[in-house]
Amino acid sequence: MKPTTTQESLLHLDYMTLLVFLRLYEFQSGKLTAESFNVPQSKISRCLSRLREAFDDPLFIKKVSGLEITDKSQRLYPILKRIEINHIDLAQEIDKSIETLNSEIVIHAPSGFTNGVLRKLYNCQCNNACMKPCVKSAVLQDNGANDEEMLLNSHCDIVITCNPSIHVGIQSQKICEVTDTFVVARENHPIWDEMYKPILDRVLNYPVILTEVLHFNSELEATPLKQFADSRQRELLVAAKTNNLNEISDFLVGTDAITLVVSQGAVDYLTHDDTIRAQIVPRKEREELMRNKPNMTLYMQTRKSERKLSECVKNKIAELITTGANGCIKACQFER
Repeated sequence: MKPTTTQESLLHLDYMTLLVFLRLYEFQSGKLTAESFNVPQSKISRCLSRLREAFDDPLFIKKVSGLEITDKSQRLYPILKRIEINHIDLAQEIDKSIETLNSEIVIHAPSGFTNGVLRKLYNCQCNNACMKPCVKSAVLQDNGANDEEMLLNSHCDIVITCNPSIHVGIQSQKICEVTDTFVVARENHPIWDEMYKPILDRVLNYPVILTEVLHFNSELEATPLKQFADSRQRELLVAAKTNNLNEISDFLVGTDAITLVVSQGAVDYLTHDDTIRAQIVPRKEREELMRNKPNMTLYMQTRKSERKLSECVKNKIAELITTGANGCIKACQFER
């Protein structure tokens, strides 16, 4: 059926055909127009046929001196030129949007598992042919109660958490299971001299700095060490509660306090000099410590509609978090 309105006629014209009109008008030559698009002149002729049918006008009449422009072409040119300009502006806006999308990644994660993540993420490169950095900029923030809401509203891009999400708009990927616990205290702490006692029983003799991981031990009663103390009918002396590794380091060096951490990254940070020492809890003791609580499992949450994060970036972040949790030996075990 032949189009009956200009709007119906335009539905049959693509952007390339409109550009052909503009170049024919500006060059007044079918040959130069074809060369500008690097296509044969026959394609320009087909585009011109569609233009003539859509606008019901010859538009350009071939003469010895070149193409003669009809009155209708003169009226159409400024209108169609605006379409080209708007198209260029739109393309530039899209490029800016993509650049913004790729410029910064906001990650919410437990602080004890993220030692060195930003530096390593910045230095790593994609595995594809471009060999560009995985991300241009990353922001690392502690977990909060509203992580899922912030993720869905694009206020953050990745959430590392102990809970898989049940929201239909969020994808949860298991990263790793945390399988070790470490006792950390200053190097000259008397706990290191009491070798004849199980280390966890020794810990209960001193004030303890508690570290929290959201959804795992946010409440004191949910803390494995508190449950262990209750099972021994002992009191747990809480000196402080903080996730800030700098504060923990200062506290350990200046007091008799002890802390338990579950991530290799936190151990590496706290023991970077000779003033603080760490010792892994023996397997049998750890099993008793975790008797009423399963091992911590870390998940990576992202939006299902996410466009910013490539698989390369997600895999690299999963690898770095796994390294922070369990060390380099187990880093290859995260589930993709």
